[in-house]
Amino acid sequence: MLERIKNYILYADTDKESYLQVQSSIEKSNQLISMVFSSVAFVLIAIMFLLSCFIKEFSSSRMVYLWGTIFSASLFIISILAKKYTKLTYLGVYLAISGFMLYGIAIGTITRPEEQTVTFMVMLLLLPLIFVDKPIRVAVCIIFYVAIFIALVILKKSPEMQAVDISDAIIFGLLAIASGSIVIRVKVKGYVLEKRLQIMSETDQLTGLNNRNCYEWKLETYPSVCKKSLCCVYIDANGLHELNNTKGHKAGDEMLQYIANSVKNLFGAKDSYRIGGDEFVAFAVDASNDDLEGKISELTERINEQGYHAALGYEIMDAKSLEINKLIVSAESKMYKDKSDFYKTHDRRKR
Repeated sequence: MLERIKNYILYADTDKESYLQVQSSIEKSNQLISMVFSSVAFVLIAIMFLLSCFIKEFSSSRMVYLWGTIFSASLFIISILAKKYTKLTYLGVYLAISGFMLYGIAIGTITRPEEQTVTFMVMLLLLPLIFVDKPIRVAVCIIFYVAIFIALVILKKSPEMQAVDISDAIIFGLLAIASGSIVIRVKVKGYVLEKRLQIMSETDQLTGLNNRNCYEWKLETYPSVCKKSLCCVYIDANGLHELNNTKGHKAGDEMLQYIANSVKNLFGAKDSYRIGGDEFVAFAVDASNDDLEGKISELTERINEQGYHAALGYEIMDAKSLEINKLIVSAESKMYKDKSDFYKTHDRRKR
C-alpha cells in the first residue's frame, strides 16, 4: 500500500523506471504547452494593458498587466531556449505557474481588494491541468500559493471578503490538487503506453536487440551524428539451419542470443541490430582503428569460444565522404566472402 502511494505521488501511479523512460516526452510536451500558453497569455494580457490605458475601470491594474505582458514574453523566450537546453524546461514550467498564480493573487488582493477574487481561482484550477510533472511537486506548489493568497487576503481584505476568499481558496486548492493529479496520471500513463508500444515495434523479441524497423529508421541519422568516421560491422551466424535440424530450434535460439549479447556488449545496445534471421549489424561512431580492430577481434573470439562461428565483414568511411548505403554494401560483401571461405572448409551437411 505504501509503495503504491509512493509511486502515485512521485511517479503518477507508474514506477521510477517507467517514469524516467518517458521523461523526455514529458519535457517535450511541457515545452510545447509553455510556448503556446505564454504566447496566448502575452496577447491577452497585452490587450488588457492597452485597455487599462484608455478605460478607467481597468487603470488600477495597469502595472499588473504591464508586468504580466513582460513576464509572458520572457516565458515565451525561455520555452524556445528549452528546446536546446532541456534543463530550462521545468524552470519554464514553474515560472509559468508562479507568474500566473502571482498575477491572479495580485489582481485579487492588491489592485481589487474590495471584490471577490476570481482570477486566482481560475489560475488555481487551470494551471495544474496544463503542465505535467510529479504530482507531489504540483501539490506543494498549489499549497504554497494558496498560503500566500490567504496571508494577503487577511492583510488586505475586509473581514466579510476574507471568509469568502479563504474558503474558496481552500476548496479550489483541494480540487486543483485532486484534478491535477488525475490528469497528470492519465497523461503519464499514456506516455508510458506509447513508449512500450514503440519499444515493442523496434525491439527484436528473441535477442532484445533493435530490430529491422529500428535499423531502417535510424540509418538516416548516422551521417549527422558522426564527426570523424563511421564503421559498419556486418555479422552472419554460420550453421543456424544445420543446428536447428540437428539439435532443435532451442539450440539455434541460444546461439543467436549469445551472438546478440556479444555484439551488444562490445558495440552498445543503441547501435546494435538484428536485421534478419541470422544477420546482425552494428555501427561504431568516431571510433579509432585500434579500438575497432580490438572489438572485432574480441567478438570473433567470444563467438568461437562457445563453439559457434559467424561470418564477419566491416567497412569504415570518413564522415566527410560518407555514403551510408555504400558503407553497408561493402561490409556485407566482405561478410559474404568470409562466409564463403568458411564453407569451403566446413561441409554444411557434416555440421
